[in-house]
Amino acid sequence: GRKRWIFYPPGVTPPGVHPSPSGADVAMPISLGEWILNYWEEHLGRYDDPDPKRRPLECTVEPGDVVFVPHGWWHSVLNLDDVNVAITHNFVSRSNLPTVLRFLEKKQDQISGCRDREESIKPESLLDEFSKVLKAKHPEWYAEAHAEAQRGWKCAAWTDDKDDDTADAMDHADGRRDNGHAGKKRKQDAVDSLSTNSIISRAKAEEVANQSSTGGFSFSFAL
Repeated sequence: GRKRWIFYPPGVTPPGVHPSPSGADVAMPISLGEWILNYWEEHLGRYDDPDPKRRPLECTVEPGDVVFVPHGWWHSVLNLDDVNVAITHNFVSRSNLPTVLRFLEKKQDQISGCRDREESIKPESLLDEFSKVLKAKHPEWYAEAHAEAQRGWKCAAWTDDKDDDTADAMDHADGRRDNGHAGKKRKQDAVDSLSTNSIISRAKAEEVANQSSTGGFSFSFAL
């Protein structure tokens, strides 16, 4: 089935999404349908940002398409058809290796998917185990990435500071909440062939059909 993807760049928080300073917790509407119904107009207003690098992106994925999500990007997906099946996969490449090493060291409380599995490597051991294999197979990659990781984050999505840039980014975006609806063509281009009315109608249908479902925005750890 078709899926509508919405992306926000690293360091630019989507409207209605409030990460904690450390990034460990995120407060947001309980479902994507609720987010669209309450924040869609504000989302469209973000296309008026004078800095193109801070504007959101959107696309509609057809059956058989593949989407690549760069690491650190906020992303969310709305199913447009009654039947939707998708396969997702996270991976580590040489380009995002410094971020991954630093994340495994500094953000162990945010590692998920392995705590409740008896056979899995636990978060506090992942860095050592991953580094051991990396040193054996690609020692030059490890040396280069480790040195870069020690210098700080490469991606604006994460920070070690309590008072981080995420809050500043959120304030920067929220400050334009009442700036009107200039840039109408940019908004229409972003929505491409899918009308705002059809997206909102689908969101309403999702809310009615899935009252207990959860969803929303999350970070990507892809390349």
